[in-house]
Amino acid sequence: MQSKPNGPGGLSRRDFLRVVGGGSAAMVVLAACAPAAAPAGQAGESGSAAAPAQAAAALTIMAFGQADQPAFQGVADEYMKRNPDAKVEVVFLPNDESYYAALQTQYAGGSNPDIASMQGWGFQIFADNGALTGLNELRQRDSFDYAWADSQSVRDYTIRNGDTYLTPMQLATMVMFYAKKPFDEAGIPYPTDDWTFEEFVDIAQKLTNTSGETKQWGYQANGNWFRDIHWIRGSGAQEFDTLIDPKTSQFNQQPIVDIVQLVASDFYHSMGISPSPADLDAGSGGIEAGQSAMKYEGAWWFPRMVTPEMRDSGTAVDFDVVLMPKQQDENRPHRGWAEGVVMFSTAPTEPAWDLIKFMSGEEGQKIFSAISGRIPNNVDLIDTFWAPTVKENHGLSNTQAFITAFSNGVADVISGLPRTQYWNEVVKPVGWDPLIAGSASAADVLPAVDAGVQKLLDDYWASVS
Repeated sequence: MQSKPNGPGGLSRRDFLRVVGGGSAAMVVLAACAPAAAPAGQAGESGSAAAPAQAAAALTIMAFGQADQPAFQGVADEYMKRNPDAKVEVVFLPNDESYYAALQTQYAGGSNPDIASMQGWGFQIFADNGALTGLNELRQRDSFDYAWADSQSVRDYTIRNGDTYLTPMQLATMVMFYAKKPFDEAGIPYPTDDWTFEEFVDIAQKLTNTSGETKQWGYQANGNWFRDIHWIRGSGAQEFDTLIDPKTSQFNQQPIVDIVQLVASDFYHSMGISPSPADLDAGSGGIEAGQSAMKYEGAWWFPRMVTPEMRDSGTAVDFDVVLMPKQQDENRPHRGWAEGVVMFSTAPTEPAWDLIKFMSGEEGQKIFSAISGRIPNNVDLIDTFWAPTVKENHGLSNTQAFITAFSNGVADVISGLPRTQYWNEVVKPVGWDPLIAGSASAADVLPAVDAGVQKLLDDYWASVS
């Protein structure tokens, strides 16, 4: 079952260790024995086991995302309840901004986990170097396709050169959140799904008032390229010649220069409609505190705005969402991707696969989604479970915006170099840091970003040729 290098080519161990990742981390340590085989035909529906019983195996799962910690604990608790011989210990690591780098270091040293949570743009370097188990044979054997929605975005983010490596735990997209109170107090109607970029900027300006002791901003800007990707794609341009295994960097195009200048610099400085990173670090300006009227976010943000407990304590921030405003691209692309788990090739296959099927099957997905607010991996479950659950728990009305946004989903960038390497080594220090600081313009920095990203691409392709 162990996969072999399956991408454009394997990197050397030295090059493999150069990639830098990000995100907070949580480790789930599982001492489990797989339950007895389920009756034929059940695995594809619920994720219950279809493999023969296994001897006890100690499994580790590493996952990232502080907001998801209770959800992983909930899934682990339910797995133990259903499998009395299983012992699950959940250990959480701090937000150290080096999640993928930590996994690579562990893999290089032979101490990697059995299962790891990864974003759809993060697993390719591991798959290309034979570090992961391909899942096609297991999926076919057990007739388990529940976790993979029939979507090109899902296929792009879970398959590498014909084999499946990522099992989705969620479908992800991002839309515009708006806090209702600032709109109500200003007498401004809530935005609608057919609004334009010009209307968005006008509303943000009208809702910004930083003159008094209590400051309010119209929009909480992203502060990074991978979220500003939405604005870039809305302009009708893209930063690479192709979004899967690119060879040419093309950040320095006029539509990209224009939109990046606005969203990564002017919104902070000349227009002043967004809190700065320093404001946010000081605890001021966040939409979850009611100090920004709008923010580009995903379903994982729901628990930061409204929960039943926050309603009881009076700290909830009533909100809703809309599609991102119309820009030049009439197709209105939104970012759409899958996040999930992978199995390392060193893992005991059957126990690890059994756990993965439970996590990504119907019951595991209900637990994970109910706690985290995240969109489940199965389209039917979105309609029958997720939409009514988030309406009840978080007060969301426009659940359709997420479904429409995902259906218009486009990839960020998928390659043997994780997105985090482009960001950490070039795009952040050369581009977004000086833009956000107000020390340079997009016209100044994007040619240098192009040069730096192009060198990364050239070096990568030379190393795998």
